[in-house]
Amino acid sequence: MFRSSLNSLPVLECISARVSIFVFSALIFSFESWGQSKSENLFRGQQSELPSQIVRTQEKNNNSEFIESDLGLQRPVEVKDKGFGYHLGFSSRIYHTNNAASASSGAGRESAGIWENSLNNFFLLGAYDLGGVAFSPLFSLGYSKFSHFGDDDIDVLDFDTLQFGPNAFFQFDQGWTFRAGIGVMLDFPPNNNMEKTYHQITPILAVGKGFSIGSASSSLELSIAYHVTKSNQIIDDLLDRLEIGFLWATNLQINQFQITPYLRLAYAGYANQNRDDLLGSFGLETSYLFNDFVSAHLFSGLSFRSSNDELFDFNRLDIGCGARLEAKF
Repeated sequence: MFRSSLNSLPVLECISARVSIFVFSALIFSFESWGQSKSENLFRGQQSELPSQIVRTQEKNNNSEFIESDLGLQRPVEVKDKGFGYHLGFSSRIYHTNNAASASSGAGRESAGIWENSLNNFFLLGAYDLGGVAFSPLFSLGYSKFSHFGDDDIDVLDFDTLQFGPNAFFQFDQGWTFRAGIGVMLDFPPNNNMEKTYHQITPILAVGKGFSIGSASSSLELSIAYHVTKSNQIIDDLLDRLEIGFLWATNLQINQFQITPYLRLAYAGYANQNRDDLLGSFGLETSYLFNDFVSAHLFSGLSFRSSNDELFDFNRLDIGCGARLEAKF
């Protein structure tokens, strides 16, 4: 639960309560980046009849395609007496999408089933009181595998993604937060000796605010990031872009159930092409917590991209279920 003042709690407890905001925003952000890059690459490949994979950037980086199973607000990284914490999570999700390639309307849209398996780690590397400001360095590491099914040709979209990066997390009075970090995302075709097809490096600055709405915990975050990209399917640097994003999320717990809606909007301006995008994602996840380590989820998400180049417009609806295992040390 969010608290109004650092002075009323030990610094470690404050960070523990608010690391969840960082986890949630990091997952949504990486998801958005992944979706756009993937979708754009695939669509361009289809247009040129070259082998391709996808048109996120999950944006993840600009589209909202696949939402992580645990949306981060549910269970924060635990903080021990010494200020060090470790969180390991494994999730398996299966869902249906009406636009597997995030293609434009009428441009080869195909529905598909997706089986997503993800391993995510968050390391809290200490907690420090800087004169009333709580500071903690964090490091995230995750690996995801996406497998498509439902059509003989849809497995061309299969891929694996490795994501990692450090973040500096600051917690101020009245629920304000600031974070600065660098994210690295590498995409690989499955069973291809880890030969990457796309990668991006993303420095990011973000300001957030945690607060309560009745018995629900909520957060807002405004971020600015720059994506430096490279792909073996399109011209290098073509997807380099500045992105300004807004994220709202809330979490309501009723006994063993948790209800988590979220909304993300972003503007992306491309450095090496005459293109500007407006991206959005809205979703709802309902979770049942069997205990602190096992949970089940039902989720749905709607994502879209509107561009001044209509070739890149798309919308997508995902609906499915999943399960998650967690360990905290």
